[in-house]
Amino acid sequence: MINKIVLFYVDGFKNLSSLGKKLWLIILIKLVVIFVVLKVFFFPTIDSVIDNEDKKEQLYIQHLTTTTQNFTKEKYHGN
Repeated sequence: MINKIVLFYVDGFKNLSSLGKKLWLIILIKLVVIFVVLKVFFFPTIDSVIDNEDKKEQLYIQHLTTTTQNFTKEKYHGN
């Protein structure tokens, strides 16, 4: 079943016109730019900002406990 589905799409992509292939190339380039380049350069992780391991640990613990406390408060108190 899965093999038939995969062959269906492979055959479809093989028979695309040159315009269709160019459009798919443009779509793939856009996805790479959106998900890779923007993530790496404009949305740094907390790990890359904080150098000290102890500070990272404290930040993660604080974030996790705050999130858990807020979730528990909303769940049981209806806020």
